Order: sequence, then structure tokens, then C-alpha cells
Amino acid sequence: MIMSETYTEGDLKKFMEANHVIPRVVYECILTTKAGDEANAAPMGVVFEDDAMLLRPFKNTKSYRLLTRAPYGVINFTDDVEIFYITTFDTKIGFNELFTSSISVPVPSLTNAYARLEFVVEGLVSEDDERAVFRCKVLKALWKRREAKPYTRAEYAIIESLIHATRIKFFLERGMTQEAIQLALFIKHYDALISRIAPNTIYSSIMNKLKVLISSWSPFNLPPNFFEFQED
Repeated sequence: MIMSETYTEGDLKKFMEANHVIPRVVYECILTTKAGDEANAAPMGVVFEDDAMLLRPFKNTKSYRLLTRAPYGVINFTDDVEIFYITTFDTKIGFNELFTSSISVPVPSLTNAYARLEFVVEGLVSEDDERAVFRCKVLKALWKRREAKPYTRAEYAIIESLIHATRIKFFLERGMTQEAIQLALFIKHYDALISRIAPNTIYSSIMNKLKVLISSWSPFNLPPNFFEFQED
């Protein structure tokens, strides 16, 4: 195991031990992929096994298309909720500003990640009409020693809202309006929570952007004043 100026470097087993990773639990990350001149960054759930990782991208996503073209990627861990918002809905991601070169794979890494796992896809485990399951081998694991950070429910609320929002869009594309409205109700609940525990913060700012975006999707006609907007 090698200690660099900012990162500890080791294998997957050392990473899991040092960061108390529990196998078969879904962890949220930013997945970066690249094929040719086309690069992408998007939130993704990752599941760890003892000696590998499992990714389950939707087949209609750029992450899936790039992984099938070039089987390399980086799992980036960050607690910056703004990065999750940007990589979910901002199509003008500035890779030169947010990302840097990786060590063992031809794919960019998130600059402010507190941990990153550079990997190669070993194979397709299973698939259905909507998703594929890839088994991935970690080529290099790097992580930082993190300072203690108090827990806030606002971070959880933002991440859950972003995940629900991507599924709202997925449902709308398939004419599943009732399912989309049900998820919008969950987001409304999280919005009320953030308004109460984190008003006038980066969390409320992201939530307001998300509400504007969701309300603009057609044919998703929410009732008037479905979201009660809060001033930042």
C-alpha cells in the first residue's frame, strides 16, 4: 500500500476495510466513463462484493453506451450534493474544471472525490429490457483520510430527490404519469424537510432548481402550486 501526498493507494480489499464498506449494500457515487472523445459523468449506485463491484446502468443512458464501447470507468465518491445535481441534469459539465486524469484507465476522475476506484468491466452478469448488470474489477483504489463531518438529513433528502427525479423522467417517457406523480409527492416531502432544516442554503438552492426542472417537463402537468417555492 502506497501513501501519496493526498491519497492512500491500495487494492479493493484494503479500500473496503479502511472505509468500512459493507458488501451487498448500494452506495451512491459519480460514475465517469469515456469512449473516444466522448466522456460522461453521472450518479450511479454501486454494490461491492469481496473481490469486485457490480454496476446496474439503464440501457437508455450514456453511461451504458460508453461502457459497452470502452469497458473502463471510475467510481468517484463525494459528499458534495451540488456535484450530484450537476452530473444528473447539467448537460454542460465542464470536464476541465471538475475532472482530472486518472492513473490506470483512460477515463477522467472527479477532482474533489474523497475516494475513487479505477476499474475495467470484466463481463456482463445479466440483463433485461431496461438494465444491464456489469461485474467490474478494480485496478486501482485511492482514498483520502476524511475529517469528521456532522450528518445532516438535507444531504439525504437531496440525493433521494435527484434519484426520484431521474425516475420521473423515465416514467414520463413511457406514459406512466401516475407513477411519476407518486415520486413527485416524495420530492415534495423532501422539499418541506429541507425548507425546515436547511433554509437559505446550497440544499434549498438545489431543491428549487430541481422543482423548476420537474415542473417544466411535458406532458407532466402538475397541479398549480404543487411545489411551494422557498426564497433562497
